[in-house]
Amino acid sequence: MSSETESSNTIAGESSGRVVDRLRPVTGPIDRALSPLANGYNRFLGPYFGEMNGLQFALLFVSLISLATAPFWSNYIIVQTFTVASIWAIFAMSWDIQSGYTGYISFGHSALSGAAAYTTAMLLYNVGDFPFMVTAPVSVFVTLVVGLAIALPSLRLSGPYFSLITFVAVLIFYRLIRPFSDQTGGETGLQSVEVFTYDPVALYYYMFVPMVVIAVVLVFIARSNIGLVFTAIRENESAVEAAGLNATKFKLWSFVISAIPMGIGGVLLAHYYGGVDPYTFVVVDNSIEMIAMAVVGGMSSILGPLAGAFLFLSLDRIILTELPTRLRWIIIWVAVLVVLVFARDGVFRKLWHGLDRLGGDRE
Repeated sequence: MSSETESSNTIAGESSGRVVDRLRPVTGPIDRALSPLANGYNRFLGPYFGEMNGLQFALLFVSLISLATAPFWSNYIIVQTFTVASIWAIFAMSWDIQSGYTGYISFGHSALSGAAAYTTAMLLYNVGDFPFMVTAPVSVFVTLVVGLAIALPSLRLSGPYFSLITFVAVLIFYRLIRPFSDQTGGETGLQSVEVFTYDPVALYYYMFVPMVVIAVVLVFIARSNIGLVFTAIRENESAVEAAGLNATKFKLWSFVISAIPMGIGGVLLAHYYGGVDPYTFVVVDNSIEMIAMAVVGGMSSILGPLAGAFLFLSLDRIILTELPTRLRWIIIWVAVLVVLVFARDGVFRKLWHGLDRLGGDRE
């Protein structure tokens, strides 16, 4: 079986190489025309966020401008979808900086976003009418505490044992909601959170701007020495320990760095829906969808999970929306399986590397 797989990969690689050779006479001049812009970026920001060629710069620039101006060229459905996708992109990127980079696969991240959302709703319902500037930082802090509570007993484990503990954490969170229904609202949840605004354009930017800021911060961290240690832990944790670095401390840092944006995303989601309930905010299905978005876009790349979230939500709410719900989800999960089998690096990472091959030499 392995020889057949290697043979298939070799054939696919040769076919890909022939396609690149045929396209390069077309893409080469475009890349050279855009190189001055890319080189300017590489000179000032490349050391912090990664270098790129002209084609990659064009893809990133066009994508950012397209998303930033989405309310002006799209319709209501697309704006609504991109609003929710912005929140899920925060979740997918947050999961990626912890699990994608360190290789410790967490199924417990929905507990983090749920902790933030429930803290906001419970403060407003049980304590008082606090302003956003009070509930948001408190909710993110509680998320950080919950993240540490999950991380401390689990990070000395690895593989399925680590994943199992994070999975159990979500189940415990979910089961605790019903006994404390006077405070949490039980199965029906709490509708105590004020929606930011009912203007769909303004609401989009309430979610889009934090997503961009978080993406920039996480890419910066991923490209720093901290990100390199996270990657080294995934590749060879024993070598990290042998180099004198405390791998457990860095894994704990990965949970802390991941928990903060998860908390921000949870708060934003609570203010998007105007309330919380266990099925929307806590169930383990949410964690699975975060992982799927990261896998589709490309794990350990930050921007790949961001793109994966927009693709995932676009399939569900725009492209396949006319299909019955069950059939729609079957198609989406089959698509995720296809990516896992034939494009394990993710769709957008493959596109990014393809543009690198199609472009010319950097300055």
